Amino acid sequence: DVTVECIGDVPAMTNLTWNDNCDGTGSVAGVDGALVGGTCGGTITRTWTYTDACGNIATTTQTITINDTTDPVLDPAPADITVECIGDVPAMTNLNYTDNCDAPGSVAGVDGALVGGNCGGTITRTWTYTDACGNTATATQTITIDDTTDPTASNPPDINTTGAVPAPDPTVVTDEADNCTANPTVAWVSDVSDNGNCPETITRTYSV
Repeated sequence: DVTVECIGDVPAMTNLTWNDNCDGTGSVAGVDGALVGGTCGGTITRTWTYTDACGNIATTTQTITINDTTDPVLDPAPADITVECIGDVPAMTNLNYTDNCDAPGSVAGVDGALVGGNCGGTITRTWTYTDACGNTATATQTITIDDTTDPTASNPPDINTTGAVPAPDPTVVTDEADNCTANPTVAWVSDVSDNGNCPETITRTYSV
């Protein structure tokens, strides 16, 4: 009896030699019964039978078990990567797989949810192939989203006044831009005076 991984691994048919008290000797090929139980743990019964001229019968059998227990193999996943913006996450790619019993092919990955948000969070991209007998291969890539690039803006013009100091006005900051945020927020931060008198200089700071 023998156990093989794939239906294609079933050994070739062989002849068995027989001898008989009246008929002499010879050989006979076996006959395979149907696969019982499928290719994942099923069996084929191979039977050799010789019947002599007087109807006396000799029979012998071999049980061939087909049971695929070998995991498929995926190509390596792309290297882990860090990108600045959620929009920079690379496009999904397929990974090729091979299997001892199934034909080779390719499979697309699946992205898990973003864990931790856009500022240092991660996405786990997973490729999985499961063969016909439930053996599985998995590959993963970690994609980190971490925006470390400062936004930009044009400094507002200096103000010279002999009257009241104008109130802070974030709209005087122009051309604000950012690599990830379409419309960055401008806010007043502080006014810091040099405590002078004629002139007094106030440094007004905005944030983007």
